Amino acid sequence: MKKRILLLTACGLLTVSSMKATGIENPVPYVVSNPVEVLKNDYDTYGKKLGTTFKGTEDLKLLKEIVSWLGTPYKYAASNKGKGTDCSGFVSGVFNNVYGIKLQRTSSSMVVNVNKVERNELECGDILFFANDKGSIYHVAIYLANDVFAHSATSKNIGVKTDNLNSTYYKKAFYCAGRVKSLDKRSKAQDKDDVSNVVINGDKNKENSKGKADNKTSVEDYYETYSKDFGVKFKGSEDLTILKEIHSWLGTPYKSGLAQKGIGVDAPGFVSTVFENACNVLLSRQPDKMKKNLTKTSKNKLKFGDVVFYKKGESYPIIGIYLSDGKIVYPSISKGVMVIDMKNVSFSINYMGSISALNY
Repeated sequence: MKKRILLLTACGLLTVSSMKATGIENPVPYVVSNPVEVLKNDYDTYGKKLGTTFKGTEDLKLLKEIVSWLGTPYKYAASNKGKGTDCSGFVSGVFNNVYGIKLQRTSSSMVVNVNKVERNELECGDILFFANDKGSIYHVAIYLANDVFAHSATSKNIGVKTDNLNSTYYKKAFYCAGRVKSLDKRSKAQDKDDVSNVVINGDKNKENSKGKADNKTSVEDYYETYSKDFGVKFKGSEDLTILKEIHSWLGTPYKSGLAQKGIGVDAPGFVSTVFENACNVLLSRQPDKMKKNLTKTSKNKLKFGDVVFYKKGESYPIIGIYLSDGKIVYPSISKGVMVIDMKNVSFSINYMGSISALNY
């Protein structure tokens, strides 16, 4: 009696004789891959491309997305994989593509989207914030593992690459870290520890004499305070770092050619210095050239942070920053930096423009 060899396939059982009938002379049994080994290989592959090693618990979709951005050149105010992106464009693009999460579009404003994370508790996917000596956030990155992070670097227009937190430059510039709120699985008590509180208060976990962290004013309290001080109603999505910077200039007297907080400032100096201090955006101090740094908008589309130019003859008597409710803030010759309703301005609007990187 002849023995028949049976092979199990996805479609059922096949005998050797039946396989011969279909032209399969030397069948090779299908070997099921070990899922653990497949995953390990994926983590090893991404680890090599990103210059680190992974535990094997990180989100592979996130790693795959980050790898797909590698080599994208740096381009200010852009977020286009393979063509050009700035640091916040890279971070926001990754989280939108992987999780469908919309983050604020500037480095400094992104703090409202995250909960604070201590450096020794960093996990893959946490967002790193870097600041200058004045404490103004100017750069963001995505943490990977073992102090390695991915970001879009401006130097030499390299673009998206990886670097190490322990390098001299980034070790000094590192300001704080946060976990995207909707992805934070920690306790509710930790969820309340908002990074924006650290940034707004201008300290890094400063402790009082009793060794306990100072109580932080909530984000809502700041919007409420600024709404009262500026005489407008803010939505709660405006960049708090910019609001804080503008607020700190209120009352600074007008003085042509100067841009010194509390001492004197003219209109171009006020606008350019606010954005430089708050979000590292450089605008020309010359009005006509400043307009070229902006994207033209219309009065019914004005949003927080837009710049409004009023012209009389060949001069610009008013150049201000739009707040909300039809009001702008600008340096008045007689009263210094103040808020004015656009309805009460007797000059004609010459130009209104948005800073491309500020996408609210």
